[in-house]
Amino acid sequence: MDDIAHELPLNHRKRKADADEQQDSQVPETVVAETTVSNGSINPTPRQSWLASEQMWPTSLAFRPQKRPRLQKRASPPARRLAKRPGRGPPHPRLGNDLEDIGIVSTSDPGPSSGSLLRLRDTVFTKSISPAAISSIPIDPNSTHIPPLQPPINRNTLKELDLDVIIRNPQLRHDLLFDPGLQFRPTTTRRKTERSEKYWAAITCELESGCTCVSFDMRGKPHLTVCACAHVSTPCLNPVVAFSPTLHVVTLRMPSRIRSLLDEFLEVLLLVIQPLSNVAGAHVSPTKSQQAEHSAQAAYIRSVFDPVLIEQELKHKLFDPSGLFRAIGLTLQGHCAPMRDHAVELMVQVAQTCAPDGEGSKADAVKAVRMCMDILELMKLDIANHQLQTLRPFLMRTSGQFELRSFKNRKSGQGCCFQKTREWLFAAHSTLLTRSEPIPHHLYPPGHLRYETLQRNHQVYLATLKGLTDLVFTSPSPANLISLPVATTPLSQATLPTISSLPGYPETAYLDNARILLLSTDAVDLTALYMFLLLYRQLRFSSSANSPSSSRSNVDEWELARIKREIRDIGSSRLGYSFYCGSAPAAEADVDTDELAKWRALKENVVLQIVMRAKNGTTPSTAPTGTVDESILRLAQRWADFNIQHDSPLSSMLRERLRDVVFNAVVAHAYPGRDAASGKLANIDFSTFGRTATPPPSPVVGKVTGMEALTEEIGALAENISRLALIHINAYLPLYEVEHFLDV
Repeated sequence: MDDIAHELPLNHRKRKADADEQQDSQVPETVVAETTVSNGSINPTPRQSWLASEQMWPTSLAFRPQKRPRLQKRASPPARRLAKRPGRGPPHPRLGNDLEDIGIVSTSDPGPSSGSLLRLRDTVFTKSISPAAISSIPIDPNSTHIPPLQPPINRNTLKELDLDVIIRNPQLRHDLLFDPGLQFRPTTTRRKTERSEKYWAAITCELESGCTCVSFDMRGKPHLTVCACAHVSTPCLNPVVAFSPTLHVVTLRMPSRIRSLLDEFLEVLLLVIQPLSNVAGAHVSPTKSQQAEHSAQAAYIRSVFDPVLIEQELKHKLFDPSGLFRAIGLTLQGHCAPMRDHAVELMVQVAQTCAPDGEGSKADAVKAVRMCMDILELMKLDIANHQLQTLRPFLMRTSGQFELRSFKNRKSGQGCCFQKTREWLFAAHSTLLTRSEPIPHHLYPPGHLRYETLQRNHQVYLATLKGLTDLVFTSPSPANLISLPVATTPLSQATLPTISSLPGYPETAYLDNARILLLSTDAVDLTALYMFLLLYRQLRFSSSANSPSSSRSNVDEWELARIKREIRDIGSSRLGYSFYCGSAPAAEADVDTDELAKWRALKENVVLQIVMRAKNGTTPSTAPTGTVDESILRLAQRWADFNIQHDSPLSSMLRERLRDVVFNAVVAHAYPGRDAASGKLANIDFSTFGRTATPPPSPVVGKVTGMEALTEEIGALAENISRLALIHINAYLPLYEVEHFLDV
């Protein structure tokens, strides 16, 4: 920056020595720096010939002529007098900066201050530094400070709603099995909203003033716009860069957005009203009369909407949008759902205000265009949802074959041999082989489901159920636990994060990695709740034993229900954080110390509530009374710190105990999956799963284990795992049943 400062003198110049002045008078001074930006980079080549032909600058600022030699008088005799310096030319026009005019000393780079009343003069863009210095300014072509050149709603953004794209999307068809009521909705994020607002503000500014400039400072940071439209013409394709030495500001003159908006508006309009056969292929067959009607409407729209003519009318301020939008509104009302009619009428009313006798401005015309683009997006969503609803039975019926074929094509290109899947399924198979007791099932007599005596295909089926249950009970890392949202809705409706393949997960679970991880956090929360309830039981029994007036040795169900509800209220539905307070996995994951302190405070608050309830648990009061015994509280805190840890022996034992109970419940939900007569996999009706008239069997937990208060939570987790397992088996069981697949 020091070199640039020497190359860029301010307007208030010092006097020069004679030698410097004579040297300066021999060199012409150019006054414009202009480069083009192509493909996101600044081209440092100046366009001198183009600038000279346009003659954009005042002649007094373009070149300084050489000094004329002094004329000697012939009549006067030579006289002895002091030598005089050569005469100076006319003074160079001097432009002071804005701060200098009012006597303010600038403490930062020259330039207007945001929100200031300083008047910005006509800025002169000069070539006071080399083009290489301009190209070295770090301007990000994808900066959010630069409004997009394309409208936020265009053909590319709507292409993902085409039915052909939907049918070929494995993730979308997979998610459709978990949520039969899945529908497309417009997505709104803060970044998307900001870019949309910047685009439409840029369109309004260009219509009102013709300015498309965006300015940056010397560090590439966003700067208040310094317009260069008077010195740089509007480029056709690539932005043009101009530099202001008085303000140390780089201005990008962007290409016009008007023509691209008009072209995209027309194409999106034709895309929405085109015949359905072009969108849905062979799945929807409109009649010939419908095709002829749609073709006629498309031809009519092209006849009344001419982007070239509209652009010329805008330049000459002759464009009247009222008639055009009236015709567009009538066409849209013939295609849109009845719920969109009101929005179409509002759009037409806004456009009517821009008629020659109306009070509307150019901003109102832009508002009408924006409203129409929003309506077209909603209509496209309505069409996609209607097509999805129509083809949902076909998509669900063929989901298994399509998902397996897509997986094989995907993995064959990567040269994968399913090694992780083989190891995962073999581990589950080996675990079931070593199981001593039979698997309980409400449809079979006791002792019937002995894994080692079953046929090979039934073993593969049960091994898949076991493997998926084990994946769910694999504790997630603290980093994944933080990134997951708190799921307050059922799993089929929860917003799943996008997560890449996780280590140790089988290749066939690539569409369910995020869903399995979300279920894992539910399993961790369930384990933490189980341990907190055990702590409450121990404190209640010890308080009953120490109290001579009490002979009770058990805990009532209403006590467990109350303390369970209070634990969940304090833990904010994420009790699993308690396992990572100061643990080694949390330190390895570089979890923020503030997060660790928050988790530890959460655990301490839960333990405090348990101690207070255990003291007077026999009284059904809404709030605990009395004081807390400090010795009991310290004992409970030490128990929680030692046992409620990720790798403690007690937590591992209780997690395995919960896993076995959940697996038995999953088998009760999802087995048998085959027809008894034919031995083939039965057709699974995913749309009615979980909503049958017969409720699923309650998991057998037993009072000895202390899980009787967790029957509801265990049943919900088992039902979600069962749905996941049935969808997974429907697609990949033919792959697992291949001979020698389990041979690792």
